[in-house]
Amino acid sequence: MPELPEVEFAARRLRAWAMGRRIVDLGAEAARPLRDITPKALKAGAVGRGVVAVRRLGKQLFLDLDDGQVLWAHLGMTGKFVRGPATGEPRAGRRAWFLLDDGQRLDFLDSRRFGRLRLLPRAAVDAHAEVAGLGPDALALSADAAAFGARLAGTRRAVKVALMDQGVMAGVGNIYASEALFLAGVAPGRPANGLTPAELARLAAGTHQTMTESLARERNDEIRYLQEVQAQNPFRVYGRAGEPCPVCQTPILRITQAQRSTFWCPACQPG
Repeated sequence: MPELPEVEFAARRLRAWAMGRRIVDLGAEAARPLRDITPKALKAGAVGRGVVAVRRLGKQLFLDLDDGQVLWAHLGMTGKFVRGPATGEPRAGRRAWFLLDDGQRLDFLDSRRFGRLRLLPRAAVDAHAEVAGLGPDALALSADAAAFGARLAGTRRAVKVALMDQGVMAGVGNIYASEALFLAGVAPGRPANGLTPAELARLAAGTHQTMTESLARERNDEIRYLQEVQAQNPFRVYGRAGEPCPVCQTPILRITQAQRSTFWCPACQPG
């Protein structure tokens, strides 16, 4: 499932591909991935418009158009944008496509159909509950240990659960929460408000480290998800239950928190 690094990777590619370009045609499946708009209305509203900026907050993507509208995208569980020539054959799972004025086509692929596309005025996007309720972007926040710690200090929930709360900080999901806690040496079940300032600082550093490492691994034009064929697991503990810890060789454990799998080392993350 895409988390902040994968969505940031998508934003960087979209900036390179679409900024300064004009949408000259498009198509989309009805219903998913569209939200609150029909394919006909999306085409009428977006065709002829130029892309002036690509923004990201947490797991949300925003393409600002030159008339004040915003093409808002969420990648869901398997969504991705891929680029190819206008005449190229569409790949399996294509739910929408955008033809640009340079002759390139952007396809929105989403095999699981949880992705979302909307076209709204900028003010309507900013006021929407999915956006207005988001906390600070986790990548920027994790660079400031004091601010990061302050976001967690007010809750007694398990720190893993608090990290994944998009109202606390936007962008951390199951994978990067597990990885950050391992790097920080913090057990995932500890109350967030019980962490010491030093532990919170390590957790901020671990969050920033695992996200920047993941961004550095994305070198091609396409996001590769763990569930895809031949995708290698690059993570230290996530998805490695029963395997030896890369630091101490203790078997990695898997537990369930908030209906999600947590992977951790009981020796490196005591408590």
